[in-house]
Amino acid sequence: LWSRTYENFGEDPFLSAQMGRASVQGYQGDYKSDRTRVAACLKHFIGYGYPFDGSDRANRHIAAHELLEYYVPPFRAAIDAGSATAMESYGVVNGEAIMLSHYYLTQLLRKQLGFEGMLVTDWGEINSQATLYRTAKNVEEATKLALQQTSVDMSMVADDASFGQTMLDLVANGTLSEERLDESVARVLQLKKDLGLFTDPFADPQLATTVGSLQDVNAARDAVRESVTLLKNENNVLPLNVEDKVLFVGSTLDSTRLMGGGWNVHWQGPSNEDGDAVYQGFGDTILRGVRQVTGKAPKYMQGVDIDGEALIDIDNVVRAASKADKVVVGLGEHTYAENGGNIGQLLLPEKHIELVSAISNQTNTPVVVVLVQGRPRGLGTIAQNAAAILNAYLPGAYGGLPIAELLYGHVSPSGRLPTTYPATEAQASATIWQSSYGEYAPQWAFGYGLGYSNITYSNVTLSHSDLQMGAPVTVSVTVTNHGPHVQKEV
Repeated sequence: LWSRTYENFGEDPFLSAQMGRASVQGYQGDYKSDRTRVAACLKHFIGYGYPFDGSDRANRHIAAHELLEYYVPPFRAAIDAGSATAMESYGVVNGEAIMLSHYYLTQLLRKQLGFEGMLVTDWGEINSQATLYRTAKNVEEATKLALQQTSVDMSMVADDASFGQTMLDLVANGTLSEERLDESVARVLQLKKDLGLFTDPFADPQLATTVGSLQDVNAARDAVRESVTLLKNENNVLPLNVEDKVLFVGSTLDSTRLMGGGWNVHWQGPSNEDGDAVYQGFGDTILRGVRQVTGKAPKYMQGVDIDGEALIDIDNVVRAASKADKVVVGLGEHTYAENGGNIGQLLLPEKHIELVSAISNQTNTPVVVVLVQGRPRGLGTIAQNAAAILNAYLPGAYGGLPIAELLYGHVSPSGRLPTTYPATEAQASATIWQSSYGEYAPQWAFGYGLGYSNITYSNVTLSHSDLQMGAPVTVSVTVTNHGPHVQKEV
């Protein structure tokens, strides 16, 4: 349910740690001398991704051993990789506000994990202790408690400049030691020095010319080619053939903005009024990608709006579907971020499900569903009615062409699910590592994903059969591609 699922690397601590380490290295590089680099920020520390009811910033109840075993490792990896900054998390873990927690922000982050960089709050989180959580009687007290009890250095808030003055007042009246102020000032100044801001406070304006460059577009498209996940392919309905008569239906197939999700142009993503015009000619759509792959204009009908409020011209959609060889239906979500993406149920809008049912039940035409979504939404009868399901996640503004390539077999899908895909509402918070008396039986398991080739594994061997602390076991395996497509295997 969580609206920020698309902002993290998935549910597995090891995978998240590897991705976190690589991200820090990629962003920062040799950032102290290379002025094309930036300072990385590990966030949000800690436990933000497990809100008890799935809504953003809801309380988290996480056993201490689970926090240390499953939530800390990715942060440790990012710290070990040298992340220059960190951001604390919204909200409360186990009854304690993160923003005022000596344990989480000093003992665990600084002393146990060894983080030495600059620590910033999330948006207005010091002020929120007074205005939202009621852990302080006013903003001044919230500032005092945050500085006295934690190692925070900077308050991220754009509409209230009182943090700096309050901090100085606390030192002047003896409530806060000058040494504590010096700690934070030193970390902020060190960061600015490392970034070269005292030498040249402005970035090289020529760097702006690389935005939207061909190398960036190609990198974005390659990421889509390698991440889109084929979840179902009954009777090898995919890949499509350029000679097939294909009907394309659904709002996500004809939209750039829906492929980008939140934090895309605007906080909540482009609005309905913005449309795709906000991209000023940059980006593509899945339909444009299909045209580029096939050399033909695709036959398209909207069928349903993105919010699932109404079916659109459904009788003619079904009629056209009955005359097609295959139907590709694009479903998913409108753009959102943070609490703007809170939902009351995991299931896709009912009209989305009805669209697929209408085509499946009233025609003999196989249905291929392409999901453009920021979290694994419940599919209801779609899981049974669709012959093939392709999870495109949020592929970004240039996701259209690679998705078309995947549909038509120019690329064989190789992506794997980074999260468990639940079959029911009750499984919304299920992960591969949670102990349970119940069976782990989701719609699709973590790590699941199909391709167009027949891949077999054989000759699995271990370097040794004893499992001991500090003694890694190396696993060797022979992977064979029996064709007919070139296949990357993760």
